Amino acid sequence: VCMADDLVPPHRENNVITWKSRDLLGRIGMVFQEPEHQFAASTVRDEVAIGPKSMGKTDEEAYSIADRLLERLNLSRFAKANPFTLSGGEKRRLSVASMLAAAPKVLVMDEPTFGQDFTTWTSMVQLIAGARDQGCAVIMITHDEPLIEALGARRILVREEE
Repeated sequence: VCMADDLVPPHRENNVITWKSRDLLGRIGMVFQEPEHQFAASTVRDEVAIGPKSMGKTDEEAYSIADRLLERLNLSRFAKANPFTLSGGEKRRLSVASMLAAAPKVLVMDEPTFGQDFTTWTSMVQLIAGARDQGCAVIMITHDEPLIEALGARRILVREEE
């Protein structure tokens, strides 16, 4: 598990508000509830390669990471497709793949398994568990009780007081 000090860029104070987006690279990744809001590339393969390239990987390394994740999440056949043409479940998997590819120290995920069948759900759980087991702190917002159980996650229930 990463320590808070690991997250603070060496040239910045401990006030996150002052950090530039470049300071967040490799530190914090976010899987949005609406995957389309995070897409920045014109092809699925390029989308997944953005994170590794931003972290200093060569094109060859970045695309190798992208190809492995696309294969694991059953998205390889869409490598040259525009991300916006995918189905809802495929977009969700792509958004998870693109964040996992960057290997952040903290990963915040909003409903990461929504819209998945059993096979793709299982692959996503394995990938999330793998990131966690490699030291990534994973924070999820979810209604997926089997996901919480499969990961052995600690549950924090948030509700309004009456």
